[in-house]
Order: sequence, then structure tokens, then C-alpha cells
Amino acid sequence: MTPHVVRTRAAKSDMTPDSPVRDALAEHYRAHGLPADGGAADPWFRVRLGALSVRLPNPPARRRAVFLHDVNHLATGYNVTFSDGEIAIAAFEVGAGCGHFAIVWFINLCMLAIGLVLGPRTVFRAFRRGRHSISIYRDVPPREHLATMSIAAIRQRLGLDPAQPDAGRSDYVAFAGWACVAVGVLVAPVGLVLGAAWLGLRAWLR
Repeated sequence: MTPHVVRTRAAKSDMTPDSPVRDALAEHYRAHGLPADGGAADPWFRVRLGALSVRLPNPPARRRAVFLHDVNHLATGYNVTFSDGEIAIAAFEVGAGCGHFAIVWFINLCMLAIGLVLGPRTVFRAFRRGRHSISIYRDVPPREHLATMSIAAIRQRLGLDPAQPDAGRSDYVAFAGWACVAVGVLVAPVGLVLGAAWLGLRAWLR
């Protein structure tokens, strides 16, 4: 959810592991038709799935997280296809942890819940990968320093280069727990709206 505009098609890029994050992000944004800052300064952002496009408010908390979320995209290699890379990066960030970024937790958990339907194996693998990695949200380096680091250095910082261990019992238990939380987070707002509508309808019928 990632953490920006969510596209349904991936774009090719000339980025290499030695590319500085600053240059890699610039290429990433150009390749996907995004503003130079990834849309962090925009008051609104769009989520697109096929012909469906939803325009949502872009609060300050989300704007602060866009840069870190996009750096995670570069480091993990997940694309920005809604039914593939976006649900994967959300699960990865939940597994690794989103620190004190409450809005990132909310968006990622909603995306994880959707991913349970669209690609359960994809989100499980990404969650497990994140669980055995270091969260960029918990130990945030100065943005200027992060922008000058290479993608390879970011991957090393997050512990993404070593081979991932085979899935263990604790991975399945943790995933099941977070999956339940994710479904609850996604469904709760809908339940509140429907509950309020039902109470309003009952009051009106009386």
C-alpha cells in the first residue's frame, strides 16, 4: 500500500543494484507516470484497478511514508501491479513491521486482507520475507543519507540478501494471526457504516 498511484501494469526499468536510491526512484517514478516526489505533495492520490479508479485523501502521515514505501519497492523488487506487487509489498511491510506509522499499518493490513483473496501464496511468501528482514520504518535513517545509498546497500541494511529460511511453524502462526487482524481492519469500517445505516433506518421507520 503500498504504501502512490497503484497501477495495474508494471513498467520496465534500467535500474541496477549499484544505482543510488535518488536516481532509482526518479527512474521508478518516470516509468510509472508518477510525479517527481511520488505524489507525496499531492492532496489526493488514486488507487486504480483496471477501469476502476478511486480518489482518496492524501493525509500528511501518508505523505511522510511514501518515500520509505517506494524505497521498499526498489529494495524488494516488487512491482506496482495491484494484484501482484502491491499486495506483496503490503504483506512484506506487515511482516517486517511498520513502526509508528499508523496509516501505513492500516493501508497495508487492508491490502493484506485483499491479498488473501487475490494471491494467498504471494502474500504469505512476502510476509515471511518481511518477517525475516529489518523494517525500514523502525530504524529510519536521515532521508538525505538514504537517498545517496545504493539499492544494494539498502538491501543489505534490510537483510534482504541472505537466503530466506524455509517456512517454519512460527511463520504460519504469525501469518494466521496477522491475517485475522487484517480481515478485521478491512471489515470493521464497513461494519460500522452498515450498522449506522441500520440504526438510522430503524429510527426512521419508527
